[in-house]
Amino acid sequence: MLTILSLKIPSGKPTDAVDTVNHNVFSRLTDSIQFIEGRSWLEIIRLARRLRPDYALGIGSVGEILLLPFLPRKTRYGIAWHTLLRKTLAWPVRIWLFQTAHFVIAVSTCAAQTVKNFFPEKQVAVVLNGVDTDFFTPQKANKHFLEKFGINGSKPIVLFVGALIRRKRPEIFVEVAKQHPELEFLLVGRNGDSSALADAKGLLNVHWIPNLSREEIATVMASSDIFLFPSIHEPCAAVIPEALASGLVLLASKDCGNAELIRNGIDGILIEQSEAEIEKFDQQLTELIKNPALKKHYSEAARKRCVETLNWDAVAKQYEKVFQSL
Repeated sequence: MLTILSLKIPSGKPTDAVDTVNHNVFSRLTDSIQFIEGRSWLEIIRLARRLRPDYALGIGSVGEILLLPFLPRKTRYGIAWHTLLRKTLAWPVRIWLFQTAHFVIAVSTCAAQTVKNFFPEKQVAVVLNGVDTDFFTPQKANKHFLEKFGINGSKPIVLFVGALIRRKRPEIFVEVAKQHPELEFLLVGRNGDSSALADAKGLLNVHWIPNLSREEIATVMASSDIFLFPSIHEPCAAVIPEALASGLVLLASKDCGNAELIRNGIDGILIEQSEAEIEKFDQQLTELIKNPALKKHYSEAARKRCVETLNWDAVAKQYEKVFQSL
């Protein structure tokens, strides 16, 4: 039985990607791994000294520099890396953390490569994030739920879920919506610094919902038809496997983790970034709407992919193999 002490204090937020992975993975490995969390830095230090864990699993946070000196000598420090490694103001501390780490588990090959760019000798394993295929399922479809937001459920619904910030590029979503007044377009996410909503004013087919519960998001995904996701620099966007598991057809930018979660032409469609990108999104969307059989094919393939390989049981087994190999 391996003992792993988390160096991350749980946030209690359902949207916390790291907590979601930790809880879904290690709750399935109780026969081989004891995963322990502390509610404060002081509690983590006490647990480290008392339990002498085999591993301490952090996230590369600069605050971990204060915890590492209290780890027993036998405890190996690892980083679960959920983003893209770049130089920031905290870079000197981050260099020390990654140099000290015995191993890194990255959420995508894209994220792993950013680590290898700076630390080519570092041992980096790659495990994609999973999805709860019982929670995100086509069976939760309920077109009537959308009517209270002014959405016509009798029309095909194109969905975007994510913060409306520059990197997510919701303005592309709005530009495509302008070409399709016959469809309903729904943006779900906080406004951020985006100008997309201002550009959407006057478009009767574009709707914005700033906040929904996780259960409501699962219902909205199951009730929609196409997930249009032009976001870039995503290490492993959780909304992609959630949309796939919900049976949505994925139209996404071919970038970073998107290209690892979506198999182009098999369970989704990836669009290259170019000057003609909006036109390509428009063309693919038009083809899907005109060809129900093709849309159904992608939807079924997406759901099957999650049930077979992107579910949490499969992801947990990959994590178990990583720790056993260490």
